[in-house]
Amino acid sequence: MGKPPCEYRVKYVLPAIRAAVATVLERDFGLSQYRVAKVLGITPATICNYRSLRRSSARLLKEILSRDDVVDEVRSIASKLVSGTLDPEEAMCSLCRKLADSLAVASSN
Repeated sequence: MGKPPCEYRVKYVLPAIRAAVATVLERDFGLSQYRVAKVLGITPATICNYRSLRRSSARLLKEILSRDDVVDEVRSIASKLVSGTLDPEEAMCSLCRKLADSLAVASSN
């Protein structure tokens, strides 16, 4: 019996999505590690772990950041997070729902 898709998403996809959002917030919006952590509602140590790929899949993160359609969606979410018009939890759920199936398909190829 295989593992349910949500288990894969929580273990691999969600951390990669968070790492991508953190990367965009730092790179494109110029936020510090501490500000990114505050915006995302996580600790600065978690941001550090995302950077060093201890909490995210390098392959999935690379895939997310290499797809223009996905990066555009991440930037849009990041912009709303910075402006305070979107809750971080809601943002991650939204991105995960939109991206999980396409990332899971791509990872199995």
